[in-house]
Amino acid sequence: MSDTKPGVHRGVLVVGGTSGLGQAVARQFAPIAETVHLTYHGRGDDAEKVAALVAEDGGTAVVHQLSLPDPDVRGAAVRRLFTEITPCDVVVNCAVANQAALATVSNAEHFKTVIDANVLGTYQVNAVAAQAMAATGGGSVVNVSSILTRHYIVGAMPYITSKAAIEAQTRGFAREWGRLGLRFNAVSPGPIRDTRLLSTVPREAIEEIMGGPDYEERLLDPRQVAAVICRLAGPDFAAVNGEIVTVDDGFSL
Repeated sequence: MSDTKPGVHRGVLVVGGTSGLGQAVARQFAPIAETVHLTYHGRGDDAEKVAALVAEDGGTAVVHQLSLPDPDVRGAAVRRLFTEITPCDVVVNCAVANQAALATVSNAEHFKTVIDANVLGTYQVNAVAAQAMAATGGGSVVNVSSILTRHYIVGAMPYITSKAAIEAQTRGFAREWGRLGLRFNAVSPGPIRDTRLLSTVPREAIEEIMGGPDYEERLLDPRQVAAVICRLAGPDFAAVNGEIVTVDDGFSL
C-alpha cells in the first residue's frame, strides 16, 4: 500500500483486462489505484477502450501486450512486465482460454493448449508476481477459478482441469509465500453474462448447469464478481490467504 495515499493501491495489474470480467475488475479498482495496468493478448483496440473507461471512472490505466503462456518457461516477458510496473500491490488473473472438447485421445492437442495457457500461464504470472511483490513489501494475488470444478459438464474437461489446477496453485503459493507478506486467493464464480468465455459454451450445456432454458436472468453481472475480487484483495481481508471464494448467488448450495 502507498504511504503517501492511504487506502490507495500503488499499482494493480489485471491480466486479461479486455475480458468482460477483466474490464469490470479494472473499473472497480479505478478509484483506489494509482495506476491500473491492463494486459491483452491480441486485442489492443479493446484494451485501449477499457483504459478509456478506467479514465472515465477517475483512474489511470496503462496497456501492455502479454501472451500466455510465455514461450520462455521461466516467464521472461512476464518478468519484463513486472520490471515496468513495480511497485504493484495487486494482481488479478482474468486471462482464460477454452476449447470445448470431448475426453478422447483425438482431442489431446486441445487439452494441451488449454492446460498450457491456463495452468502454465497462471503459474508464470503467480511466480513472477510473488518474487516482485515480496521485494516491495508484499501484496495480494487473486486468481479466477470456476464453479465448474464442482459441476462438471460434458466437453469441458480441459477448462475444468485447468481451473482445478489453478485452485491448487492458489493454495500452494499462499502456503509458500505467505510468510513474506503475500496473499494468494481465488474466486470461483458461476456463469457470468457478457463474457467471451460464455460464448464458447454450448447453450444446452449452460442450461444443464443453470437448471433450464430460462437461465439468462440468473447469470452473474461481471461487476458482482469484480466487487468481491476488489474487497478480497484489499486490507479488510488481510487475514484471508489460500482461500477459494465462491461467487455464484447461491447456485451451488
